[in-house]
Order: sequence, then structure tokens, then C-alpha cells
Amino acid sequence: MKPIRSDLAIEILEDLNEHHSLTDGIEYSKSQNRLVSVEKVKILNQTGEQNAGKPIGTYLTMNTGKIWLDDPDAFREKATALGEELAPFVKAEKSGPILVAGLGNRGIISDAIGPKTVQNLMVTRHLRTEAPALFQSLNLAEVCAITPGVLGQTGMESADVVEAVVHQVSPRLVLVVDALASRSLERLATTIQISDTGLAPGSGVGNARAALTKESLHIPVVSIGVPTVVDAATLAADAIEMFSEESADEEAIRDRWRKNGLNFFVTPKETDQIIGRMGTLIGYGLNLALHKPLQYEEMLSWIG
Repeated sequence: MKPIRSDLAIEILEDLNEHHSLTDGIEYSKSQNRLVSVEKVKILNQTGEQNAGKPIGTYLTMNTGKIWLDDPDAFREKATALGEELAPFVKAEKSGPILVAGLGNRGIISDAIGPKTVQNLMVTRHLRTEAPALFQSLNLAEVCAITPGVLGQTGMESADVVEAVVHQVSPRLVLVVDALASRSLERLATTIQISDTGLAPGSGVGNARAALTKESLHIPVVSIGVPTVVDAATLAADAIEMFSEESADEEAIRDRWRKNGLNFFVTPKETDQIIGRMGTLIGYGLNLALHKPLQYEEMLSWIG
């Protein structure tokens, strides 16, 4: 089986169901939270891991819709729902620092979801040492954040930078936020995937970097990702099938372009607005999940 170009577990499961029926060791469920539908894929064992090509763990997909078109009330509901879905992953009732790593290249907007998220975070770790009485009275979580950049900017792998900070800060949990690749046009910038298995940056676009996982960092790693690009070969194949009765060989299209030195990934034209809103949504959701029992309006007053 040729792997599809996607970071989303839900799309891999759909492909298995449609073409291969290799779903042993994989569990699926669907629910509704406020204004968003939530799909959960669990890879239960080695059989499921082999079939899906993804590590054992939980992959939660929130279908948020086009949030850049939402009014303030709908945006509030979706941010609150995200906070509620994140809460079991971050275990806010536990003490100890939490490190948020916003991966990506802030100079390329489709890859800037990590840095955009960090801009909307309530970071508080410095208060614990600089103003301990205030920190105690606020009853907030101990949160710190970094945006490690990318190899071409810093000369260092993001994983190496995060590992060094983990060594210095000794967090109980790392939250990694990054852009993903999707197989579906409908899921571009309308989907958030949360996983307790960590992240291999760039894997969905065929440029996998060093992984950020519990095995590599020796502490739990939760990843949060948004699909912001789709393989152009997918677009071409879908267009052929949409406007003709012929089926298209997506891999053949990709190979033909690759032989000519071309390897395209496509992003929506409204990406500037989309990534800004999605970074805000994830930042707000993280604040609500981490700083319990913080309320939405109270969080807005903190962020200003």
C-alpha cells in the first residue's frame, strides 16, 4: 500500500476503510462538542500501528469549520470546546511547568501556525520566581513557551532546541504546535488534530525532521496540528475525477512532476487571515485548558 500524503490519522483511517479494510487494532468514535464535531481514532496495538503507519495512541480531530468567517460568539464557543477537548491531554490538575513549542517558519505564513499560537499564550513561569506571592494568588498553571524556528534559519533542528530547553526547564509535559498536511481540500484549515504520540515535523510533506516524542524527550509530548497545505498531485487527481469519468493515478502525477524537478504543495489564498485566526483559536484553547478554572472573558482581559 502506498502511503497517502497526510498527517491526519482520520484520513489514513478513511483510506484504509475505502481501499484496504485493514482496520484491525484501530478504534473510531464520533461526538459533538458545542459547535464542533469531534472524531477520535485510537491505535490500540501493534497491528493497528502497522496498518495505520502511526504510533499507538490517541488522535483526536476537531472539525472547526471556517473559523475566519465566525462571529465572536461562535469563535468563543469553538475556543471553549477546544479547551475542553485539550484538558484530558494536558492534565491541568497536575503541578509542574508545561512547555509549549510553536514549531514552524514565521516567515512562511502557511508554516507559521506554531509561532502564531505562542503569540496568544498566557505564559506564567517567570511569575513563579519573579513574583511568587502574585503567582500563588492567581492560581494559574506554570507555562513557558518557545518558537525554535527551522533548520534553515537557525542551523539547528527544532527537536535539538526543544530538547535543550527541556533539559533546562524540566517540564512535566511538552505541547508541540505545528502545521500539517492534509489529503482533503475540505479539511484545509478547518481541522485541528490533537495527539498524545508527539510529532515528526514535516512528515506529511515528505521532509521529516527529528521527532519530538516521549521516547526522544523522556517526558510526555502532546501535539496539536492544523492542516494548512495539500499536495498539488492530490488537487490534480481530484480535478480529473471531478470533471471526467476517468480515475486519476495520483502517485503517477506526483512522479511525473518530480522527474521534472517539481514538488508542489498548495495552500488557500486567504492563508494570512486563516493562520492568524487559527493561531488565536489554539492559543485561547490552550489557555482555557491549562489555566483552569479560567473563564473565556477573564482570559481576554489577561491577553489584552
